[in-house]
Order: sequence, then C-alpha cells, then structure tokens
Amino acid sequence: MDHAMDVLCGRVVPVKLGIIGVVNRSQQDINEQQDISEALKDEGAFLQKKYPAIANRNGTPYLARTLNRLLMHHIRDCLPELKTRVNVMASQFQSLLNSFGEPVDDKAQALLQVITKFAAAYCSTIEGTSRDIETTELCGGARICNIFHETFGKTLETLDPLGGLSMLDILTAIRNATGPRPALFIPEISFELLVKRQIRRLEEPCLRCVELAHEEMQRIIQHCGTQQEMMRFPKLHEKIVDVVTSMLRRRLPITNQMVENLVAIELAYINTKHPDFHEASYITKSVMDNDVIDQRK
Repeated sequence: MDHAMDVLCGRVVPVKLGIIGVVNRSQQDINEQQDISEALKDEGAFLQKKYPAIANRNGTPYLARTLNRLLMHHIRDCLPELKTRVNVMASQFQSLLNSFGEPVDDKAQALLQVITKFAAAYCSTIEGTSRDIETTELCGGARICNIFHETFGKTLETLDPLGGLSMLDILTAIRNATGPRPALFIPEISFELLVKRQIRRLEEPCLRCVELAHEEMQRIIQHCGTQQEMMRFPKLHEKIVDVVTSMLRRRLPITNQMVENLVAIELAYINTKHPDFHEASYITKSVMDNDVIDQRK
C-alpha cells in the first residue's frame, strides 16, 4: 500500500504533470452492466477509504477536470498563432481566387480568347513587342536573329571554300575528265564536280541552323505559358503546348527538305556567268593569249 502511495505521489516515477490514479470497472462490473455513476461513487469511496490524504487529487472526475484545464491552456496558447495562420492562408487563397477572374459563362468564347492571347503573345515574343522582355539573355525573335546572323553566319565564314580539296584532288579530277587524251584546257566537267563537292558542305550548317531556330521556337511556347489565363486553366495550357509543339515538330522535316532543295538547286546549275567568275575568265584569257604569242614565236 505504501508503494502505491509513493507511485501516486510521484516519488517512484517523477513526471511533470503528476500521476492521477483512477479505479476502472472490472470485467464483472461490465458483465453486470454497472452504471457509470455507480462506478464513480465506488471509485470515490475506495479512494477515501484507502488513500484519504490524496483522494481529492485522484479519481476520474479530477482527471477530467485536469485534462480539460490543460486543453484550455493549450488552446489559449496556440489560438493566436493559429488565427494568424488561418488569416494569412485565407488572404493568399482569396488573392489566388481573385486572380482567376470572373466565373466563365460562355466556355467557347473563353476558349477563343485564351487561344487568341496565346497566339498574340507568341507573335509579340518573336517580334520583340512583348511587355515582359527578358534582360538577362536573348530570347524570341532576337535569339533567332542571333542564330542566323551570328551563329550561322560565323559558321559559314569559318568554312574554307577549298577545305578538303588538295592539289592532287584537282589534278585527279582533271585527268579523269579528259580520259586517255592529255588535257590542253581545263575540262569544265571537272570544275563542276569539284565545285559541287564543296557546295554540299553547306548543307550541314544550314540544317543545324534550322534545328537551332526550331529549339528557340519551342522555348517561346514555355515563355508564353506564364500568362494569367494559362495559370487559370492548366489543362488547357498543357493541351495548347502539346498542339503547338506537335505542329512545329511536323513542320521541321518540311523545312529541312526545303533547305536540301535549295542546296540541290545550287548543285543543279553552276552559273559561270556570275560576276565572281569574271576574274577567273580574265586569268584564263590571259593564259590563252600568252599561249598564242608563244606559238607565234
């Protein structure tokens, strides 16, 4: 009994809020369907008989009052912070709700407006008239312009017209074009073969330029997706991005084919009447005149 008193007083196991002893109904009391009020009376009588000194600080009623007091103190301490959090969250969600605009009555009209604004934003980003202009990097039409004039232009400038063409290749082409007879003049067919070989080297950088422009046009799609309407209708935004991306992807092979056709057009006919060939014709004429003079001598 003394050990139980020490436990209830907290001398055996010290705890912060103390130990409150209660007397529960036994299995026999439950089987006999003893009433709760009678169980509380029996509990009070037991505590008064066995532990009169601490009876007022034990039992189910005292436990209920203690727990209620602790709960009220906890609510009083946490309520201001909880109220502040609720107000902040309510303000945030109200702002988000206001950003969505008015309820949509005509869905077809709203759909048309969203698509029209997306198309206008896409075009303005390419033309450089967008209100949200990037200041940290090139984008949109400026980036495409840079690809054509800087990246592609510098690539063409670095291409050596005579790159991969040795003197042995030139002599071999001339000899192959003349067959078993020694060449008195340079055969035109050998010139065309060598020129076409060099022209084909332009095809790869041209296709790379198309690829870079396509990638930038794909980036513009994401840049135009930050509009308020797109944030309001995320599924519609996702569908628009899929449709535009798919359309650009379908046009890429056609564009590549066009570039290949342009190169093929240049390969189909070598215009020797071009002004760039005038100097070569003068040199050839001078050589022929010198040969005639040598023969007369």
